[in-house]
Amino acid sequence: RVATLGERQLPRARPRTRVAMAPLRGSWLMLGGPQALPIKPEQWQAYAEEPSFLLTQNFDALRQTDPQGDGKLLDLSMFTDPPANYYVYKGKEVVVKSPAAPADMQGTTTIAGMPIGLWEAPQKDSWVMPLAMRMGCAVGCFYQVHHDSIADLAQLEAFLADETGTAQPPANNPRCRAVIFVQFPSLLAGDNRRFAKKKHAAAASSSSAPVEESVTVLEDNEKIPAVYEWWFGPAPAQNMVERPPIGRWKSYHPKVCQSLEEAYQKNGDFKSGVPVNVDGVRYMMQHITPDKPFDYFGKPSREPFLEGNQVTVDHTCFNDIDRASDNCFVQFQKDNPQRRRPARRRPDASEIARSAVMTGNPCAICFSEDGQLTGCNRAHVICKGCLRAALMSLAGDTLVVDNLICGCFGKRTRRALIALAEHADVSFHDSLVSPPKDPVDKADFAAEEARIRRQFDVGAGTIPHNLFKEKVTEWFNKVFMHDVGHLYHPCSHPACASKMENWMLIEDFEQRYQSQGTSVWTCPAGHRNSVLPSEEEINDMNKNLLLHPEYYIQSAVFDRCALRRYRLCRECIGGGMLMLAVHGGECKQWPGYGRGHQHCFCFACTRKWGEGCSHQSLDCQDPGVQQVRITRDGLELGHLDGQEYIQWLQKKVRVPPPTVYPSGREEGMDRQTRMGLTNQNELWQESLKGTS
Repeated sequence: RVATLGERQLPRARPRTRVAMAPLRGSWLMLGGPQALPIKPEQWQAYAEEPSFLLTQNFDALRQTDPQGDGKLLDLSMFTDPPANYYVYKGKEVVVKSPAAPADMQGTTTIAGMPIGLWEAPQKDSWVMPLAMRMGCAVGCFYQVHHDSIADLAQLEAFLADETGTAQPPANNPRCRAVIFVQFPSLLAGDNRRFAKKKHAAAASSSSAPVEESVTVLEDNEKIPAVYEWWFGPAPAQNMVERPPIGRWKSYHPKVCQSLEEAYQKNGDFKSGVPVNVDGVRYMMQHITPDKPFDYFGKPSREPFLEGNQVTVDHTCFNDIDRASDNCFVQFQKDNPQRRRPARRRPDASEIARSAVMTGNPCAICFSEDGQLTGCNRAHVICKGCLRAALMSLAGDTLVVDNLICGCFGKRTRRALIALAEHADVSFHDSLVSPPKDPVDKADFAAEEARIRRQFDVGAGTIPHNLFKEKVTEWFNKVFMHDVGHLYHPCSHPACASKMENWMLIEDFEQRYQSQGTSVWTCPAGHRNSVLPSEEEINDMNKNLLLHPEYYIQSAVFDRCALRRYRLCRECIGGGMLMLAVHGGECKQWPGYGRGHQHCFCFACTRKWGEGCSHQSLDCQDPGVQQVRITRDGLELGHLDGQEYIQWLQKKVRVPPPTVYPSGREEGMDRQTRMGLTNQNELWQESLKGTS
């Protein structure tokens, strides 16, 4: 009915709607140190990002259902690493009425056995909070309690509230600490760029999408066979987003992953879509499939679950491999499924590779045949023939260790590649038993078999059933040896060439052998090895010593003896090392004051200082110019007459002096010819230049 002129039109009655509380924003602080007044600002310790986020959500859910309620908010051990074995509770006030309680507590109000003043102080005076928190407001009375103190705390609260005085206090004081929630004003907690221009909004949203690693590789840890993740960030309705919202995937604590995986493997209902507990407090998880989305429309929920709140496997947070491997989940609050967010299961790539899921998509390499999932996070598929060809290419080249198979695999994906090799063995032997019928396919397979026999050196015999697995395993062993080989002394015997268990770790060799003055070690198979410098290094050292046979000083300080500029450390030679010492002045003791090198010796006679020679020694004589050579037992130190060698350089004698070793001698001319030091004029001019 249309109101006529002069009639009074009554306003329409508005339907009553429930006003939702504003979302909470703030930080959670735990009181460290003594749980007593007065409180110092530096005592407060902030919780980590993930527990703080979950505490806020749980407190928000509690205040909407029962603003005055109390109870458990979070088990910190589920979301901390290493696990913090504490619960966080919203406390209840307990008035002390027990006549057996201390006199100063009679009639006071406590929370978790602690005076309520610990919570009232930051609420009344923000100066007791950290500087960054003083713009906020302390809200609620919370506490943190150790897992082992739950029973003690319950007994303590019963004791304090008992008017009869018959209740007994606990034998152990509960391990509790005060916790506060600092709520910030909405102006500070909101988006500080909400009035900025939005021209880069699309770019910002796309950049916020999670960057996936090419292949999921889990450590060899039986306790965590798969990783479970939840979407950390805004979780708007699925029909409102076209790309992943701002946020990232965040892993659950390993303990949570372990319990969820155990339920996934043993509980068939969980796989079929029945929710299970996540933390034992407030969160549930449900497996979703294309046929069974997350849909609580029309079912009981604390907040209305709208039709648009459904979550399907097509949610933008899920990627292709999540959908293809059937690993899409949803995390939601108990009794309030409207509070939900995507979650997923990330198994090791080897699990997906072994499942051999056929997607119906063409092979990513040849585009001709249907392929199976390789196991990478990009949901690449590969046909049987291309897989065998890719593995043949891999096994034949140990220098290429990345971008293998479909471009996503490498030396870090050992288990996944071995799983693919097992598939290749099965498919190849199936073709051997039942060859293709088509003439073209039959000819292609015959050519492939010939290539496999030629490359893997099988010959005309029977091809092993695990040929590809063996070759891929050998490839990994060779790559590993190439990566860590520089850390070992390999056994020189051919039988131990590929057995790293028979090699000697360089660090162990230096501690167990070289430090004891020996360069010889024996492998577990009984093969004798020596760790010595190369011939080239030894020749270079001998040349340097022969280039300056003269004394660089005729009368050293204190000892008044002639000294050469260069000497080899005799004890280092015994340990198989070449250490060239340079004299820089002062007395004949090297190094000066016995500091700077592990060995100390006389620079004139080269004997060990303190045992073979000292400042008081009367038998200190120069043995000559040093030379070194390799023997069966290690390095051997010899000498030649320096003055006679100088006379040969001056052409006063016809042949140079020989080098005398403990096991024999090397003629002078043979030595000079071997090292290419036969031009006497050039050698004499070099000697005249000196070493200063």
